[in-house]
Amino acid sequence: MKTIEETLLNRTSVRRYEYDKIPSETLDFIYRAIANTPTSYNGQQFSVIAIDDQSIKEELYAITNQKQIKTCATLLVFCADYHKIDILAQKKRIDNPHFENTLDGVMVGIIDAALAMQNAVVAAQAAGLGSCCVGYARTANPEKIAEILKLPEGTFVVCALTLGIPRE
Repeated sequence: MKTIEETLLNRTSVRRYEYDKIPSETLDFIYRAIANTPTSYNGQQFSVIAIDDQSIKEELYAITNQKQIKTCATLLVFCADYHKIDILAQKKRIDNPHFENTLDGVMVGIIDAALAMQNAVVAAQAAGLGSCCVGYARTANPEKIAEILKLPEGTFVVCALTLGIPRE
């Protein structure tokens, strides 16, 4: 594991990866870092979709034309997620506050997702992996990407993160 100084000060975006899969214990470390992300109101108004399926990565590459999406070992898609608040409100039989209908509520979901992605970037770097943030995953064709990812209503992509073993 790298030191915090090495991790934060030597990070670069990596767009070329080896074909090897990421060891499960390394992915678990990254997922734990994501789960421990500080969030506004402790609301965790984000979700992360981990994609290892090459056919899905190919579909997303076709839309974004970002080659690192199809060549990375794992693609993480970070979403603002208000759908789970709706589910929780239904379960608890309370009114949904509909945070997604306010500027502050939308900002909270976006910021929470971005913080989670940054935790993933730092964890990946510390573990010796490369990563690249792909903002175009949000803007390329939001409706088609939501369809491919089967995003429920009230959920939208903030950014994607490619992960893999850097190719020298």
